[in-house]
Formats: sequence, C-alpha cells, structure tokens
Amino acid sequence: MIHGHGDDLYRLNAEVKANFSTNVWYEADMKPLCRFLETRLESIYHYPEPDAGSFRKVAAEYHGVTPENVLAGNGATELFYLVAHAFAGYDTLLPIPSFKEYEDACSLYRHHITFFPHAGAGELPLDQSLVFICNPNNPDGRIWSEKEIRAILAANPHRVLVIDESFIWFAPEAATAIPLLQEYSNLLIVRSMTKCYAIPGLRLGYLLGDERLIAEIGHFSFPWSVNALAVEAGKFLLQCGDSILPDATCLLERQRHFSARIAELSGFQPLESHTSFFLVYTDADVSCLKRWLLQKHGVLIRDASNFRGLDNHYFRINTLTDSQNDLLLGALKTWNSVG
Repeated sequence: MIHGHGDDLYRLNAEVKANFSTNVWYEADMKPLCRFLETRLESIYHYPEPDAGSFRKVAAEYHGVTPENVLAGNGATELFYLVAHAFAGYDTLLPIPSFKEYEDACSLYRHHITFFPHAGAGELPLDQSLVFICNPNNPDGRIWSEKEIRAILAANPHRVLVIDESFIWFAPEAATAIPLLQEYSNLLIVRSMTKCYAIPGLRLGYLLGDERLIAEIGHFSFPWSVNALAVEAGKFLLQCGDSILPDATCLLERQRHFSARIAELSGFQPLESHTSFFLVYTDADVSCLKRWLLQKHGVLIRDASNFRGLDNHYFRINTLTDSQNDLLLGALKTWNSVG
C-alpha cells in the first residue's frame, strides 16, 4: 500500500496547524541528534555498510543479544516484507483491524491468509504457520498480554510469531516480549525507531530473533538498504537518546483526558486505547470530515476506513499538546454546529 497511510502531508495542498494523523512522537528535543548528524554529513559521500553492521552491533548491545540476532531494515515496513518473502506461501494468521502492510506483504508473496478479530489468544486457530500481531496494536491501541503471547508461542512450536513493537514506548501497560527470545526460537520482534524517536524520514528499524531465523530472513535482504545517516542516527539514539523517549505514563494520562472530552461531543465516540493514539467512531462520513477539518481548521486526522474491519465512520488520532488538542476539539464542536 504505497498510499493510504496516516501522514499524507506530501499529497496535501493546505496549511496543517495540527497533525493528528501520525503516531510519531514530536515533542522531544531533537537538537542533539541534529547537531550529531551535522558531524556525520561526509558519510553520504561513501557507500554505507551493506548490512548496517555497526548499527546491528549497537542494537545487539542495547538488548543484550548478539549481532547475529539482529537484522536492520529501511524502517519496520521493509522487515515485514522480508519476513513475508522468507515464508512465501505460508498459511498466515492476521488480526483485524491492524497495520495494512502485514496483509499487503503477505499477499505479495502468496500467503494463504486467515483474518481474525481481536479475541483472546485461546480462541485463535492453531493450524497457521505464521502469525503477525502488533503490540500495542495499530490502530486501536489494544495490548497483548505476556500470557496471551506465551499461549500463541506454546500452542504450536513450529509456528512463527512476529510481534510488531513499533509503539511499545507509547503504552506504559505493555510489556516487551524481548525477554521471551531466550525461551522461544519461533519468536520474531520488530522494532521501529521512527515513531518513538521522531525520525520517520530516515527510515530505520530492526528485527530481533533466533540466529537461524534471522539468517534465513536476511537471505532475502539487499545491500545498503539502510543509508549512512540512518546508521549513524540509530547508533546515536540507542546510545544517547533515552531523553528523547516519551514519558508514556504522562502521555497516556493526557490521552485519557483528551478522549474523555471528545466523548462529551455529540456524534463522536472514542474507543478505549492503552496508547497515545486511539480510534473514534462518528456518525459522519470520515472522508468528508477529514477534508472539512483540513480546509477549515488546518487539522489533519487519519481516515481509518482502509483498515480491514473498519469502515468510513472511524478515524484515528494521536494525542498532541493541550493547545493542539483544543484546536481539534473546537473544530469538532463547530462541525456539530454547522452540520
């Protein structure tokens, strides 16, 4: 899916005062990273490491694994496609609603896909060889508990479970599955660096897993997929970037206050979420609402109708600053008054 993601600013001919459509953390002080990258600009004159080896080493040290347990990618999305390629033709289980690229990647490589709603892990079918889940889930902020994850892994030791932890830093109640790598060789974990560190333009992510699985998937990667500046940024952020990461507890408190205020508006029903972003159900046609909000108020929301399992009455928003949140609330009140 080339188009249809949240942050579609590149397609818009309008001033955006508040971008609620993306799940990126934009409140951190990025000046230290920018100053650091200024000292590494000459790296663009040379080819980067073909496998981002120095970044893989730093990521391995950060998580207490070996570089052979790490595969770097041009954002998390490339890694989803590499996994799908490595297991081409598999019987695959996908949750709905969830990130569309899992389905697109698996469809490209002719997987036999079964979709399931977010029920308990004990209700999942058992015969699929590959499962993708997102924890916390995009777009609804649902959390998979360690008990549920263990149940999926233990139910079929020959099944590979891929956990997308791109938003783990936004959910204080979610626990990373990285410690489970020591127990389960059929577990793969995808980490995106673009969301929590606010570098979506650099495209950087990595995959953690059993050395055998990483080598098998890495066979389908291509050289130089991670550019030189992304390699340098990734190393800097893992070694020095803890101050950039969000205070997830405070962010969740702000989200719940924001969500409660939206719930007071007629025709808008926010859904429970354990992250900074959440879905809103509305009586309105979301494509019309999105266009009106952008044109009249400079506010951009995420039309969630292209998430399988949702329709044109759902939109997703991220929690921004109080003043930006007030801007959306005021715009939605105006919509109700003019509609």
